[in-house]
Amino acid sequence: MADLLESLRQSFADPITRHAMLVHFPIALGLFAIPFVAALPFVFKRRATAYRLILGIALFGVGVIAWQASEAGESAEPIVEARLTGQAARDVLDRHAIQGERIPLMLAGTSLLVFATLIPKRSIRFVVGLLATTAMVATAVAITLAAHDGGRLVHHLDRGPMVRPLN
Repeated sequence: MADLLESLRQSFADPITRHAMLVHFPIALGLFAIPFVAALPFVFKRRATAYRLILGIALFGVGVIAWQASEAGESAEPIVEARLTGQAARDVLDRHAIQGERIPLMLAGTSLLVFATLIPKRSIRFVVGLLATTAMVATAVAITLAAHDGGRLVHHLDRGPMVRPLN
């Protein structure tokens, strides 16, 4: 157990590894949340309040993890940029960084819209639920674009190796 904890501590000390460890939670959960947010306008029963609270808290938590992933990515950016071989790769890194900074804010905004569905008036709740669904889809698109560029940086797709080997 001590070896596992030491390994995790070392992994979190490296910003590149920390970014890689954290970034997959917002990718998966941000996309997985779409149907749950889309159901908001149609949930009216007794358990609707708990559903809305849990969903809002979960999205906010995913936003916090996305923020930490973004901070780790920002710390890793100079290291990664030094390894990039061409301007095209640097452009992908810049676009990835810009997109990654937006995602925590988009998740926080979506969670606020989810919390706004707690307003008791049914018509307001329905409209805000539709707005939350639209915001979640927009957030999922942003997540997908950032993840695609991150994947291109890691796996050197499209134009051959974009990153020099570590050795």
